[in-house]
Amino acid sequence: MAGPGRIPGRYNLIIEGAYDTFDHRMPIEEFINRLQNDDVPDEVSVIGLEEALSDIEHRADLRGAMDQRANDLEYQNPTVQFVVEGSFHRQGKTYDLRYDDQLHSLQDVFGPQLERKEDGNWLVTPF
Repeated sequence: MAGPGRIPGRYNLIIEGAYDTFDHRMPIEEFINRLQNDDVPDEVSVIGLEEALSDIEHRADLRGAMDQRANDLEYQNPTVQFVVEGSFHRQGKTYDLRYDDQLHSLQDVFGPQLERKEDGNWLVTPF
């Protein structure tokens, strides 16, 4: 059975330090590149989402690459963690990331299917 923050076939968003992360860590830019080249590792922790959410162009690049490769990822079934600094906050039916005293919409990148797991330090969403 998958451990906390490690559900295969889903994006796992976890707060830094709340759960164990994978040894293979890559910045957002490399993750986008690997998505575009269909070269996502079986287990990976992606870092830097906070900055991507703060930049409209960067956020759009990430969302576009994720949307374009969603079917491929579902078939390949990797375990992808986004390790973030800050905290998750629910806004109605969606979640935001509070980072650097600002709220950043997670729905803009991950869509509306975010689901909270366990103690609130972990969210999951389908590819």
